[in-house]
Amino acid sequence: MNKRTLIGMLVCTALLVGAGLAWGQDVKPGKWWRHSEVSRDLELTRQEQRELDDLYARNRDSLIDIKADLEKERSRLSDVMDREPFNEAAANAQLRRVEEKQQRLTSERMRYLIEVRKILGPERFRTLEGKAVEREEERSGQRPDRKGKRKY
Repeated sequence: MNKRTLIGMLVCTALLVGAGLAWGQDVKPGKWWRHSEVSRDLELTRQEQRELDDLYARNRDSLIDIKADLEKERSRLSDVMDREPFNEAAANAQLRRVEEKQQRLTSERMRYLIEVRKILGPERFRTLEGKAVEREEERSGQRPDRKGKRKY
């Protein structure tokens, strides 16, 4: 396998992993439940907000660490790809490490969303997902904003 083929495989892998992560990232990061509009629309109680605060606090440090580890592995992969003479075995091994860290991040994000779903229940979780999709469509210009104007 030549360098060009390997780079093509890396690009395809990145696209597939990104597509797999997309639905797991529908929920806006941060303390979205503290925004008055979201809290009102989901009819969140103070207890549920406290539960979401606790969940966020428990998961924040872990996600930060995993993301940092992933970035380090991506950096190492870049270094391996730039080295001459090119070492295909080293590149494949480093790619596997990147994929493992990416999978760990995906799993951690899904665990978080599962816990959010437990707190909200199925109906409010679907409402939250729908609002996230609407917000993304508004940001990308695919859908009019709340005032009826297209965002481009």
